Order: sequence, then C-alpha cells, then structure tokens
Amino acid sequence: MAKLNKINVEDIKTKAEKKDIYLYNDFLASTGYIDIKPDDIQRLQKWDLNEVFVEDTTSLDIEVSADFDKFLREYKVFKKIYLNIVKKVKNNLGGYKSNNLVNVNELNEIIDEILDIVNRNLGSVLQLLNLSNLPKVDEYYIRSLNVSLISMIIGRAMKFSENRVKKLGVGAMLYDIGLVKVPDKILDKIGRFTTEEYSEVKKHTVYGYKIMKTSFRFEEDLAMISLMHHEYFNGKGYPRGLSGNQINLYSKIVTIAHSVEKMMKPIRISSSKSKSNDHKSTFSLMLEKSNENKKRDISLYDAVKDIIHGANTKYDPNISKTFVSIFTVYPIGSIVLLNDKRKGMVFATNPNFPIRPIIKILSNENGEFINDGETINLLETNQLFIAGVDRDNNFLQEVKANILDVEEK
Repeated sequence: MAKLNKINVEDIKTKAEKKDIYLYNDFLASTGYIDIKPDDIQRLQKWDLNEVFVEDTTSLDIEVSADFDKFLREYKVFKKIYLNIVKKVKNNLGGYKSNNLVNVNELNEIIDEILDIVNRNLGSVLQLLNLSNLPKVDEYYIRSLNVSLISMIIGRAMKFSENRVKKLGVGAMLYDIGLVKVPDKILDKIGRFTTEEYSEVKKHTVYGYKIMKTSFRFEEDLAMISLMHHEYFNGKGYPRGLSGNQINLYSKIVTIAHSVEKMMKPIRISSSKSKSNDHKSTFSLMLEKSNENKKRDISLYDAVKDIIHGANTKYDPNISKTFVSIFTVYPIGSIVLLNDKRKGMVFATNPNFPIRPIIKILSNENGEFINDGETINLLETNQLFIAGVDRDNNFLQEVKANILDVEEK
C-alpha cells in the first residue's frame, strides 16, 4: 500500500478529513467515505491511541474552490500572462539557430513567472492547456513552454524543492533544442521519411545533449533531459533503448509532459484556415496523434487516458500516478454529461475523489447552452454523477464564445 504518514489524533479533522485512517500494522480504522465525529476521536483517545496514520498522497495541496466566477476571472488574467510569456519564450529561443545564444537569466525569469501563476491557482493554469487556435508560427515556442509548465507542475507534486522545480523547468523548456541541428529540408519534408532521414531526426536528442552541456554548461542531470526524453520505461525508446531507473528522473517527467503536449497539438494549433494533412510536414504529423486517434477530437481527457494506459510501458508508473493525481480522470476544462442529461464544465477537482469534481452547469436537459447554470460539487450529492465526456465540438465552441473567450469589461 502507499506510504503512511503519522498524525496526532486531535488533528484528524484538519489533516485527515475524507481520508482512510489506519492504526498500527496498517489496520484500517475508518474509511474516508465516513465523516469523523468528535465521539470517534474521543474513543481513540480512550484507547490510549494518540497517533494514527493516513496515506501520503502525491497530489498537490490544492485549495479547492467552488467559485466559478473566481476561476473564470483568474483564467482570463492568466491567459494574458501566458500569451505574454509565449512572446518572451519566442524572443529568448528564437535566435538560437542563427546566433547560438540563449539568455539563461531571461529564461530563469520566465520560469519564475510560470511558477508564480501555478502557485496562485493551479486550476485556472490547467485550463490554459485547452487554449486553441494559437498561431502556427509559434508552435515550437508554445510546445516548449507547455512541456516546461507541465513538467514543473509534476515536479511540484513530487515535493521537489522550489529550486529543483525551477531547474526542471529550465531543462524542460530546452528539451527539444537539438532540433535546430536537424536540416530544415528534413523537418519541412512532405511525405514519408527515408530510413536515413528518420535516423537524422532521432539525432536531435544527442544534438540537444551536446548543446546543453557545451553551450549552456548545464549539469549532467539537466542535459540528460534532452538526451533521454524519447526513452521509454519498457526500453523501447531511443536513442539508447534504456529502461526503468536507467532513465534520468527529470527525463521521465519530461517524457510524460511531451506526450501530453503532443496529443493536445491538433486542437491547440487549429483553425479553418489551417493546412490539411496533405500539406503538413512529415515531422509535424509525427508530433500529432496517430491517424487512428485523429478521427475524433482530442482533449486533455484523452491525454490523461493515454498516460494511464502507458504507465509501466512508455511511462514511469509512479510519475504517471502523480500526473493523474493532479490532472485527474476528468481534467479541468472537460465538458461532462451528467446522468440527468445536463452538461457541465469541470473547473475544480476533489483530489481524493477524482470521479466527483466540481462543475458549472452549462446546458439544460435538452443539451441547449445556458450561461446561468448552477455550480455543483459532485462530492456533496449522491443523486448526480458523470455519465460520460461530451465530445460535441459545436457545444464546446458555444462555451468558448459565451464564457471562456468573453473579455472582462
């Protein structure tokens, strides 16, 4: 079972609310599904039990708020900050190919900005990953930013020190820097790669490692991020086919972040004016999900499912568990269908009860959009539950137009 932390009996109400409580020898004394009453605490004390144990979960210490208006206000503020950070990332990384220069001090300032909004409201930050129709010309910089953002969130959940989280963020921002050494004629090619061309693309991991070691003089564990971010837990990745704990810890985190970002790309950079697959480069298509999965719209919900299914094969199972504890099975921004036929948007989660998040009702029983629906914490009712994830893209566009993309006056 999970690691157990010791707490004082008198702290049960504040530190173990809605959690399983254990006595010595992993003996289950009370389940999290039952409310602890003062009499229960007094009974334990009468037994001369001054300490109990609760599971040490890897989820973040998130302040759960059922205030949708607050979530929306902070999301809109964070969106402006995020788009400004994209510009800074572009200015910082954009010149490397021509002049081999990256201002590491500026990069550290960017990391500080990211960490600041993550610490303020994680839920509103996670909604940023659902942004769509961003400029294709900024694709590389958005990808670098998102991989850094997701990696830092995971590192924070793994109880890394703040300095270590920042260090991970810098390395993750530069994880794909080796692509600058791959010839443009290969990256921009339309059509199938030859064996030789694909071998050259895979060398970007080695190129990146050398850049991070020689140009930036980064420590070995940071440079390893670029070298190992395509290694898989089961040993079927590249460039060296490493497995398990042979793979650098930071790299295993970035592998998950990169996979999530890759799945989100089709909805993130998309518009009616975007090129068809026939006109996309082979490398661009490699960064998107397979054709089998592109038959339907991809969402953050699908990305979470991919990590769950890939745990112990592609991804480290413990890091996968940490990732899922943050993003949960119904991630922020998911449009869900309730058993009473109404639709709602997940805007907050109950970390210990991932299938019962907090939602804002956005439709009536006929599926028609409404903007004055109630807020429901599914943990507080046994009458309602999530019947499925709604994939109606037209409805999602209504939500964006009427709620998410409406600017503050």
